[in-house]
Amino acid sequence: MKRHWIFWLILFPFVLQAQSNGVLLGKVQQSDQERPLSAVIVRIQGKDISTKTDENGQFYLSDVPPGKYYLIFIKTGFYSLIIPDVEVRQNKRTNVSVKMFPGDEQQFLFLEIGGIQVTAQRELLPEEPETVHKITSGEIEHMQANSLADVLDMIPGNEKTGNLGLKKKQNINIRNMGDLSSLFGTRIILDDVPLSNNADLQTGDGVANTVKVAKSAETEYDLREIVADNLEKVEVQSGASSVEYGDNTSGVIVVRTRSRNIPTRFKFKNNPDTKEANLMGSFRRWKTNFIYNFNYGYSERDIRIHGDEFHRLVGSLKAQNQLFDNRVTLQQKLRYSRKIEEDNDASDPNQTRAYNRDFHITYSQQFDWKWNEVTRFYLRNYLDYKHRNSWKHKLESRDLSYATDLTHPGTREGILTDPVYFSDVTTRGEEWAYGLKFKGNRRFFTGPVLHRILGGLEYQREWNSGPGKQFDLLYPPNGAASIRPRSFNDIPGISQLAIFAEDRLTGKWLVPFTINVGFRVDSYNPKTFAPWLLFKGEDAFRAAQGTFFNPRAGIKLQIASGTQLRFTYGKSSKTPSLSMIYPEKMYLDVSDIGIVRETLPDGRDTSYTVPLITTYVFDRTAKDLKGFQSTKFEAGVDQRWGNVGLSVVGYYQETKDIPYRQTFPLRYNKYLWPEWPSPEGKQVTEEVLLASSKYKLNRNLNWVKNSGVELSLRTHRIPRLNMRFRVSAAFTFSKTGSKDYPNYATNARKFSAGDTLSSGWVVPRDMYIVPYYVPTRGWRQRTVINYKIDYIAKTLGIWLTVKAQQVLWDMSLLKSNPVKEARGYYEDGKNIPIDAETSHLMGLDKSYSIYDITVSARPNDKWLFSVVVSKSLFRGAEISLFVDNILNDRAYYVNRLGSYSARNPEMFWGIAFSAVVNGLFKR
Repeated sequence: MKRHWIFWLILFPFVLQAQSNGVLLGKVQQSDQERPLSAVIVRIQGKDISTKTDENGQFYLSDVPPGKYYLIFIKTGFYSLIIPDVEVRQNKRTNVSVKMFPGDEQQFLFLEIGGIQVTAQRELLPEEPETVHKITSGEIEHMQANSLADVLDMIPGNEKTGNLGLKKKQNINIRNMGDLSSLFGTRIILDDVPLSNNADLQTGDGVANTVKVAKSAETEYDLREIVADNLEKVEVQSGASSVEYGDNTSGVIVVRTRSRNIPTRFKFKNNPDTKEANLMGSFRRWKTNFIYNFNYGYSERDIRIHGDEFHRLVGSLKAQNQLFDNRVTLQQKLRYSRKIEEDNDASDPNQTRAYNRDFHITYSQQFDWKWNEVTRFYLRNYLDYKHRNSWKHKLESRDLSYATDLTHPGTREGILTDPVYFSDVTTRGEEWAYGLKFKGNRRFFTGPVLHRILGGLEYQREWNSGPGKQFDLLYPPNGAASIRPRSFNDIPGISQLAIFAEDRLTGKWLVPFTINVGFRVDSYNPKTFAPWLLFKGEDAFRAAQGTFFNPRAGIKLQIASGTQLRFTYGKSSKTPSLSMIYPEKMYLDVSDIGIVRETLPDGRDTSYTVPLITTYVFDRTAKDLKGFQSTKFEAGVDQRWGNVGLSVVGYYQETKDIPYRQTFPLRYNKYLWPEWPSPEGKQVTEEVLLASSKYKLNRNLNWVKNSGVELSLRTHRIPRLNMRFRVSAAFTFSKTGSKDYPNYATNARKFSAGDTLSSGWVVPRDMYIVPYYVPTRGWRQRTVINYKIDYIAKTLGIWLTVKAQQVLWDMSLLKSNPVKEARGYYEDGKNIPIDAETSHLMGLDKSYSIYDITVSARPNDKWLFSVVVSKSLFRGAEISLFVDNILNDRAYYVNRLGSYSARNPEMFWGIAFSAVVNGLFKR
């Protein structure tokens, strides 16, 4: 009997505790369809209590101690959700009704303000070794971005120097200072379709020579074409990227548009530069899910000028099907975009008129095959078409002279031309691209280590067709006689073949780790496949532009709770563009004199002179030009303290063999033709050495070295303050230079035998030379710090963001190696080296401007403050307002030339309204 009393005395407190606890139950539904969601993980934050919803979307948690909790809901394909301050009472049942929104499960959804979804990353620390910056659809809509270029302003290291809008083409710098080779080396992937300008031939004289009509050849893709409102997620891989992505040296921007259960929603945006309207939505017909988006954007640019507008029209349609018992997902996408860019400024004294009216169509297919629970296969193919249509009209002036219409080497009598005329250049043609990618993923364990295997291959072909650049030979653009019309049909295409493989391991050995080891082989313009050549150390593909082996590796070590180390290494390569491999031919028109001899009717002989033009053609094709390769190292440490996460990353990147147009001297003769048109007795009248000619050949000469440190501090929402904080700082140091090559002077030098120079040197013989020097180098550095505070008031439906940008230590040096002595000179087709003393004696030493050899430092420190607010109006509708440079501080300073410069854009504002209009469309 005594034992029974002891047993009940021990058990009684636990019985009382169980009776005093509460019950938490509820139902989870999909937001737009209100259908129950099964297999949703329901967890109480800070407690080891969790469950899953059943097939009816219901969940039940019993024996929950009384108190207020944060309730977390997680399901693949839906935004993770936090319900704060859920109160459980003693011996009571607490019922919770939850709606989840389709989206990225790696993002927490705080609330919906109208149609804007306020999210945050579930994890404050990076989950993989690589550095990836992620931007969500809510952030994009909240900031009122008009294009992808505006979105990428949020990437660490980018200084905001312009306003939102479509006014002009914008460049995004990913760990660089904006040199053209780095911009060209940035890869844009839109819904797994690469947006490439490798085949863009709109170069040279023509449309690109106006301020308001821009080109994209040999530089970054025009990001204004990508509509911001339709973006679901943007990932910027600034360091070593996944082996799945190639043809880049300066980072990869992976863009994904909305693809699931989108309510029909209209949005209108207005700011002093751009007006924009967007309609998106989805519906289901014929067992197919359709997602559509239509966008029109208009930039007035300068309200004082009529006819300088920019128009953007973009439409896209996705179709998704589930095949073979939902084992295969087929997604098809058709995308159309058109840019109409005008320059018709009537006040221009040269009466310049120009337009660019290209349109772009892309069709893609994606097959995602779930073979089993651990193996998947993926196939993507696409066909891309761009119609090029640009024109430039300009008033030209030149000396009264003679011209020729020859397009091949030869001599003809000159045609007297007008000294003042209008030039018209049109560029019309078709730019095509086809791509295919196949990959497989498999997951398996070897002991406690999880392997995620990725392997595949990718092929891409790009080419041009059509009339190309055309103009009247007698009325060339800019008075230039060195160019001729060129058909796109004459230019071969360019192809890429890639093989990639990777193993990503996750496990624990002493400490938890993630390791990835992989490689990618990129072959540019492969001609064949001969594997036996590998044993000879040769290119197995015999690729015209080279084959590059690009290894990639990374490791993440969790050395303590909330502390991890990351290290990555990788190589990546980039093909040269078609315009680099096949630049325009150079035409040199030389004025000669011809003597025509005739016999008059009365039998007398007579003669007279005629002006002749001899045309020399120089083919600048660089068929052996190779691609260029970048090597990247990165080391970082991540630390989490509760709701605060800090990441510090140091990096070094070196890109070699970047194509550069090297100028060469040209030597030619002027002739007297005494028996024109017969070449008999042709005599040299003058020898000419042209130093600053347009004879430029592309060579793999340049290099860029970038290094720096990035810091990122961010928090989850602070409950009592309803705020999130984020600070990102980036210090970037960039050095640019070239290999050791003859850097020719822009002027030729002529010496006569026997002359004595001021140095005492006596000229030994007649000399006609062009000196050459050491190529110059330069550097630039800058620190950009971004501060951001988000205030979220759920009960009021307000999202307020205050942003500040600080720029420090912005300095540059154009020429860090000012070697004044000539290294040699060019004479009679040869380079003759000389020493420094000879350079001084011959008077070949060069001088430098003080501005080139001294450091240019902008004053510290520059601030820019901005405010963005979004307010829910009613269910599914919201209004947003932003003000950039709210203090209207232009950050004026006096530069070294004594003139004023502004570092900040002027105060700028914009407003946006959107509403869900499902009732207008059947879904």
